[in-house]
Amino acid sequence: MFVTFGLLVAVLGRLLSATARRRLTNVFLLAVLFISFGAGLTQHNLWPFSSWPVLAYPAPTDGNYPALPRIMGVDSSGNEYDIDYRAWRPLGLEELLSWIKLHLARLDPAARDCVGAYLLGRSNLARVQALSSAGLPYPNPWFGPLTAPTHMLHPAIWSHPESVPHNSFVGLRVYEETWNVEERSHDPQRVTRVLAFDYRQ
Repeated sequence: MFVTFGLLVAVLGRLLSATARRRLTNVFLLAVLFISFGAGLTQHNLWPFSSWPVLAYPAPTDGNYPALPRIMGVDSSGNEYDIDYRAWRPLGLEELLSWIKLHLARLDPAARDCVGAYLLGRSNLARVQALSSAGLPYPNPWFGPLTAPTHMLHPAIWSHPESVPHNSFVGLRVYEETWNVEERSHDPQRVTRVLAFDYRQ
C-alpha cells in the first residue's frame, strides 16, 4: 500500500492541478504518519515502519560487546555447525536472537523444549532443502536472486551443497558469545562462549 500509494502520488501528481496535487500529497503524508505512529505506539513492526526494538541494546562502555546468542546445530557425532540465517524465514535472524536473549531463559523447561524442538525441525528442514537441487528458497520468491539482502548482510553459508552438513541434526545449542572489540579486531577467534541452552531430540 505504501509503495503503490507513493507511486500513484508521483504519477498522478503530474496530471493534476497544483491544488489537487498538494491535496493528494497531504493525504499521502497523513497516511504515512498514521501508519508510522501506529507501528511505534503499538510496538508492532510493519515494514518499512518499525519501532526497532531488536536494536535497543545498551552500547558497551568498556570495549566488551554485549553477549549475543549464537545457534548451533549438533549431529549424532557431537559436531557443531552454524545454521544458515534463511532457515528461520519468515522470521529474521535478528528478531529470533533478540527473542532468545530476552525470553528463552524465562520459560519453564517444557516450554524451552518446545522451542528447541521447533528450531531443530526448522534447521533440519532447511538443511534438506539446501542439499536439494533447488537449494534454499530465496526470502522473496518473486525477485529470487534479486531479493534485497537483510540490513545485517548475513552470509548465505548454505548456498552450495558442499558447505551443508550432510548428517541430520539431533540437537541444538544456544551459546552466549561476547568479545572485546579491540582484541577481536586482531584475532577473530577471541570470543568467550557460554552455553545457555542445550536441546537434544
